[in-house]
Amino acid sequence: MPRGIKPALAAILLIGLSACSAPPQGVKRAVTTATPLPTLSPLPLQTAEPSPTVPPSPTAPSAPSPRPYPRLPIPTGTPRCHTSQLEVAQLSVGAATGNVLNSFEMRNRSSAACWVYGYVGFELLDAQGRALPQSLSRSTDSFFGQSDSPSRILLSSGTPPLHTRATGHAFFDVASEDVTCNVDQMKAVASLEIWPPDEYAAIVIPAHGGDWNGGFISCGDLTVNPLQIRPKG
Repeated sequence: MPRGIKPALAAILLIGLSACSAPPQGVKRAVTTATPLPTLSPLPLQTAEPSPTVPPSPTAPSAPSPRPYPRLPIPTGTPRCHTSQLEVAQLSVGAATGNVLNSFEMRNRSSAACWVYGYVGFELLDAQGRALPQSLSRSTDSFFGQSDSPSRILLSSGTPPLHTRATGHAFFDVASEDVTCNVDQMKAVASLEIWPPDEYAAIVIPAHGGDWNGGFISCGDLTVNPLQIRPKG
């Protein structure tokens, strides 16, 4: 080997050994260590609060159903009612815009059933029992509504007393007005004479003419509605 090459090889070897040797004592090799993440406490589970129980809305009470008034069948052979079997009472009086409605109830007070049909006869009497001036017509119409056409109505025996508006009674209205006369003329009415349909004998009942608290109100112009199985009011 030529003499100049040896020193060159020695130098190369020395450099290689230096690269492989440990770093100088004063130099520290940086070591990167992963920083551990902090341990997180588990979050408390949030339980959904139950929705408050809403009480059901109170149900509004329903309006009472109208009282039924069935048409009672009339057994074969049942006779027509006669005056001696019947009684009548005034139920009420109502008014609107000068129009008046006097309402009545008819009951069978005998021990045997009978039937009525049609319109009653009607007359105003003074305190001496004398007829007062009046006009009288018959109709199914009035300011207060339509009445049913005349039909046979069974009046049972043993029914509740008058003023109970009971099934098995008959009802009729007498329409009038209160604008063409004064109170004194109304007060002249002391009693009412009422003929059941097809009868010649009348039933006479007291009347408190001009008394709006259940008395008879009229200026003498009367319209009688037919007997019905139910009261109008």
